[in-house]
Amino acid sequence: MQVAGPWRPSMQSDPTREQVFHALHDIAVAIGGVLEPVELARLVVDRARELLNAGAVGVYVYEESARLLEPVYSSDARESSPEPTIPIGAGAAGQALLLGEPVVVNDYVNWPHAGTWAAANGVQSAMAVPLQVADRCTGAMSVRSYEPRLWTHDDVQTLRLLATQIAPVFEAARLFERTRAAHQQAEAAIKLRDDVLAGVSHDLATPLARIRLYAELIEAEAPNLQPPAAAEQIVGWSERIVSATVSMTSIMQELVDVARLQMGQPLRLDVRRTDLVSLTRRLIDEQLAAGRSLTFEACVDELVGWWDEPRLSRVLSNVLDNAFNYSLGGASVDVVVEPVEHAAVVRVRDRGIGIPHDDLPRVFESYYRGSNVVDRTAGSGLGLAVAQQIAELHHGSIDIVSEPGVGTVVTLRLPYSCPPE
Repeated sequence: MQVAGPWRPSMQSDPTREQVFHALHDIAVAIGGVLEPVELARLVVDRARELLNAGAVGVYVYEESARLLEPVYSSDARESSPEPTIPIGAGAAGQALLLGEPVVVNDYVNWPHAGTWAAANGVQSAMAVPLQVADRCTGAMSVRSYEPRLWTHDDVQTLRLLATQIAPVFEAARLFERTRAAHQQAEAAIKLRDDVLAGVSHDLATPLARIRLYAELIEAEAPNLQPPAAAEQIVGWSERIVSATVSMTSIMQELVDVARLQMGQPLRLDVRRTDLVSLTRRLIDEQLAAGRSLTFEACVDELVGWWDEPRLSRVLSNVLDNAFNYSLGGASVDVVVEPVEHAAVVRVRDRGIGIPHDDLPRVFESYYRGSNVVDRTAGSGLGLAVAQQIAELHHGSIDIVSEPGVGTVVTLRLPYSCPPE
């Protein structure tokens, strides 16, 4: 314990043990349900000031990044003269934090470590103790007198008992406050993101629909143009424009779906009568038009069920893109559509780099990417996570079997379901 100035033993005016125990009990009861740091500090300060018959009491937290003591509540601070932050080693509180032990100052005016604010406000004597949780200093608590006073051993012990009692509770309150603030910030960020996504989706939907409409009108009128070669070329361009608008609409919907899934909100399927063979064949034609090599096998001419066609289209597009992104040397991808018992099945097989065995259990986790593809291609790690969610919403499943250096087989199973009532 550091003592500056004369020291004296206990006197009758010091708080008795009974008073101290009553005060500690009252504080324990009072702070039991308080998790707001300022209110908690105010309760402790008011009780400590009364118990020690002091001019003022202050509670401070240590902000490690700034290496400063931040005032939480001081009974003598006023709006016209708020207490500033305290550097380590300045004033009684700063010295207590620096030394990690009680500091007693009986002649504050002539003390070399006196704080500027306290001295300017007429402090005559002071004592302080660090707030400690385990072996870590988390702040300090100080007591000030505006009249000459010789602090006693009992005064110091009383302040130490108070500090020992409140330090862990106060630390819990600070953590609760930080967690609450972080939660509020996260909620605000999520709301902003959702508002932006909703706005972008809404604002882009109309122009995309118009682009598609005009492209379809051009496609319908193009056969009447001369020469025939130009007409055929215009039809081809129109088809690509229509396909691009469909893709952009699908991407926007996928962004909204990802946002909903991250918030824990369920997706609402728009199930309609859908031919899985026709859907898969259209997606394969798009891949072939992009210069990719595929084989396609359908055991039946059509495979009809009640599914959400746009979302299934995104699932299969993601699977096909993965198959080509992780294949070597432009190897061909095989696609099979067939009925199996009471479900429709789509299998996509590639001859690519495969997935390491340790990564397989985690491939459907959001943002997870295989250890052998992180530096190979760009990606968010959300495609398969969303695909699994969509498959399960259809009461189906998506499974992956893979062998490193050999290739990967992705199997999508979809029950036929029933038409909505």
